[in-house]
Amino acid sequence: MAQSEQIDELNERIKELKCLYDISTLASDSSLNMKQKLQAIADRISHAWRYTSEAVAEIRVGNDHFVSGTLLEPSVFISEPFYFDAVKVGFVRVHYPSPKRTAADFLKYEHLLLRKLAEEVSTLYERYKRQEREELLQRSMERNDRLAILGELTAGIAHELNTPLGNILGYAEFIAEGEGLPQMKKDASKIIRSAIHAREVVKKLMFFSCEMPEKNETVDVNQVVESSLDLLQPTLKSKRIELDLLLEENLPSIIIDSIQLTQVIFNLIINSIHASDADSRIEVSTTFKSDWLQLTVKDNGMGIPEDIRDKVFEPFFTTKEVGEGSGLGLSVVYGIVRKHGGHIHFTSELDNGTTFVVNLPLAP
Repeated sequence: MAQSEQIDELNERIKELKCLYDISTLASDSSLNMKQKLQAIADRISHAWRYTSEAVAEIRVGNDHFVSGTLLEPSVFISEPFYFDAVKVGFVRVHYPSPKRTAADFLKYEHLLLRKLAEEVSTLYERYKRQEREELLQRSMERNDRLAILGELTAGIAHELNTPLGNILGYAEFIAEGEGLPQMKKDASKIIRSAIHAREVVKKLMFFSCEMPEKNETVDVNQVVESSLDLLQPTLKSKRIELDLLLEENLPSIIIDSIQLTQVIFNLIINSIHASDADSRIEVSTTFKSDWLQLTVKDNGMGIPEDIRDKVFEPFFTTKEVGEGSGLGLSVVYGIVRKHGGHIHFTSELDNGTTFVVNLPLAP
């Protein structure tokens, strides 16, 4: 082989290696979504072929189609399929214009390179689909957990609504029977207050139970804590449990989905309620340290046995009787906290209670 041919072949190998490196880098770029990655990969592939200015790379995944340039007809191409769960889901192709180019213009090494590139795309797609499945499972768990929480709150909420609705009915009857205008105005004012209270309870319930896309926004955690406790007060009262609220003044905001934060608060407090006897206390506090907001829920209940402490964040693990708990609560809390860049830990002592501490990053 002449020296010039050796140099040309070496240059081709360098192009191929650089292409594989660039595509591996693109695949791991977390700032790009799946479609952006595939388009960027298609744009990069064409530069690795001998006739770069004429090559057009094409990637097809299901109904999605990505090309590095204009596909001219007719064309000559080489193609490699890729698979997911042993099912063909797409292909990677490189085209040359025909009849200017023929199949003989594709180098032997380019066939091998295309196979490697198809494997890279297959790995990327597989990782994407598995992550998609995990996210669907997490959303399903969060939804089921919210339904379980609503079941916990039902009795207390029914009582919470019955009181203002009873007032509305009673004062409406007074108005219907009454003759004096001043008393009528007072009764009407009480009806309005009771109706507003009932409406707020229903509004909070609907807000928590609705199925909405995740929406991260700037949130006042103290406000969410207080709003959550409004719905939990009837449950606390029925269990004869006192709640101490220690909220840091001027607490910085965080960026989080407010429904998911409510879910975290509900789960931690309900967990403490279940672990506590009547006439006990639960403490909920907020503070911040450095770049972190800290939410703490502390009870003086039965504590967590040492032999199950490493299981409390596992899905479907519960110490409750069959039919009394889904076993999703703390697992969902863990998932939500981690998803928002935070972390959670707990300390526990038998017969002296448990403290859960959630740390979430402050808003920039």
